Amino acid sequence: MNKVNELVEQLHDLLDSGAFPPGARFPSEYELQERFAVSRFTANKAVALLAAEGLLERGVRGSGTYVKKTKVFPKGWIAVIEDFKHPYNMGMVAGAAQEAFAQGYMISTFCPETGGMSKLINQLNYSDCVGILGMLFQLDIFPSYFQKPVIHLDSVAEPQPGQSSHYVMCDNYGAASEMMEKVLASGKKNVVILGISNSLTRKRRLEGFLDVMEKYGIEDAKQREFLIRQGSQHEVKIALRKILQKFPDVDFIVTDSDDIAFHIIQVWNAERPDWKKQTGISGFGKVRGISDLHNLPTVDQHPWHIGSEAVKVLLEIAQSDDVINHPPVHIEVPAEIINAEFI
Repeated sequence: MNKVNELVEQLHDLLDSGAFPPGARFPSEYELQERFAVSRFTANKAVALLAAEGLLERGVRGSGTYVKKTKVFPKGWIAVIEDFKHPYNMGMVAGAAQEAFAQGYMISTFCPETGGMSKLINQLNYSDCVGILGMLFQLDIFPSYFQKPVIHLDSVAEPQPGQSSHYVMCDNYGAASEMMEKVLASGKKNVVILGISNSLTRKRRLEGFLDVMEKYGIEDAKQREFLIRQGSQHEVKIALRKILQKFPDVDFIVTDSDDIAFHIIQVWNAERPDWKKQTGISGFGKVRGISDLHNLPTVDQHPWHIGSEAVKVLLEIAQSDDVINHPPVHIEVPAEIINAEFI
């Protein structure tokens, strides 16, 4: 970024802060030179660019420069649809909100009641919102006539024939592969997987786990995968019984979520008080109150960055020439293994 652009950006921030309301006299070029330690040419060019944007108005020679208007806020708004059931989602919302504000937009969050999703989608379609960030598994809830760009955040389902989708998620496959690599490299000999395959994100995690197990020559890797439907504590309890029946000497359970890992801890604290001496556990998600309190090896998916990146993608698509037929955008944000020392 050259000196002129740097100064323009600083002056934008100054105007956005409200330091110079419409009609106020703007600092002279000499004052800008002194205040920002720039040349007269740089100050003159920056003021000229702001005047070209319609933010400043130069008077007749010698009468000074005045603020014509400040930037309009918001430029528009973005709808966020989520159920607020999990703190992880709030991390994505926080990232989305901060990025939206930085670009002059605001967000509005919606949590429709059961059966109210169709009504909400229809209302948003005819609203002036820029687009939608959705933390949803269903792609088919958006009708073919829907005119707004939709970005799915870390929860996209498998596209159906004729459908295309935009999504931003963490690198589920890469993070899962790295986790399993660390578990097997630590010397664990009797490893099993416990997870859910109800979405593209979960399937990629399971694929990452299995591929590394096969890479290490574990011939019965697929038989070591135990799947549940929803992830409730009751389901986990039943799955643990099946695991111990088939692999009584299991020394590590790799899971695809911190929630499942937490249920294992709850069940085994009640049923097998000495389980920690025999079996290790890993999670996925870095959920506060789970991974930090239980020293759980897990994956930090960086939800803030997922939300921030999703806003960038949405605004890029919304400003394109053809929103409806825009090629699918698929972005995977790098994830990070944490608490690996507790494997």
